[in-house]
Amino acid sequence: MPEPDFRWDIAWSGQAACILEAAAPKVGNVNRFHDFTDCSLEDFFMSALALGQPLGRVHRQGVGRTVLRAITATRRAVASNTNLGMVLLMVPLAKAWGQMTGGDAHRHFTKMGSSKRELMAEVKRVLNNLTVEDAREVYQAIRLAAPAGMGRVENHDIYQGEEPNITLLEAMRLAADWDLIAREYATGFRLTLEIGGPALIQGLQQGLGFPEAIAQTHLYLLSSYADTLIARKAGKKASTEVQERARLVWEAGGWLTTAGRAAIAQFDSWLRRQGKQLNPGTTADITAAALFWLLLEGGPEFWQQMRSSADARRQVDILG
Repeated sequence: MPEPDFRWDIAWSGQAACILEAAAPKVGNVNRFHDFTDCSLEDFFMSALALGQPLGRVHRQGVGRTVLRAITATRRAVASNTNLGMVLLMVPLAKAWGQMTGGDAHRHFTKMGSSKRELMAEVKRVLNNLTVEDAREVYQAIRLAAPAGMGRVENHDIYQGEEPNITLLEAMRLAADWDLIAREYATGFRLTLEIGGPALIQGLQQGLGFPEAIAQTHLYLLSSYADTLIARKAGKKASTEVQERARLVWEAGGWLTTAGRAAIAQFDSWLRRQGKQLNPGTTADITAAALFWLLLEGGPEFWQQMRSSADARRQVDILG
């Protein structure tokens, strides 16, 4: 029997978004065709399942507590950091969605992207209400996840052992210049909701199946914004080069053209030459957050509709 205060729609959307994003053939990332030496596609699936319980209770727990519980559950399932960025992005969106829908788990939108203005206003309220305690719990979650390439800063450093005395939003604003996820907090999730979501919608409307539309969105974001995980691990010059190469692939058509798909294969191979050093993981996190929003809007029926459309297109391709 379902719990009366558990938001199954939020839990399902978060799990589905993480699974679909991980499996999609995004360049330079773990996907259905590639693993990394320290984590596999199955690790991402197990991590996705771990998010269900924390996300479904976000309206009762608050942002910081939900992030911490999600990362704690993840680390019970897998040994490496698979989803910290996704969790940091999804939890405020989940909180805002719960407040916006007023506890109605069956409220969906028939037109893709139509909830954007309302959701952005609610996200702003969630961010402005973040507390010092939220910051402390998120710092604890980050230490537990132990992500690569964090670096060090002079004030409010994650690894200095001191508890933050500023709100989570203030902490994110301090990191916004060097981290795209922190920048999302500082800008009210502009990249996720105004750029990533519409790019994903466009890919679906152009006839791409769900996996390719997700990968196309990732490619577009990577061509438009330097991945800050790459910048922290390999340097700003490397992240700029990756962005420039992504732009050339995008201009060739990406997943929409034969030339673009050939360019994707070459680009993907180039990114993987140094293992995970050029892994555009932050861009993947933002892609997952954009997908999360659309799944919240449409629910399981949205996935069924898009899958049916993709299956129909594949049959046409086969018959043609």
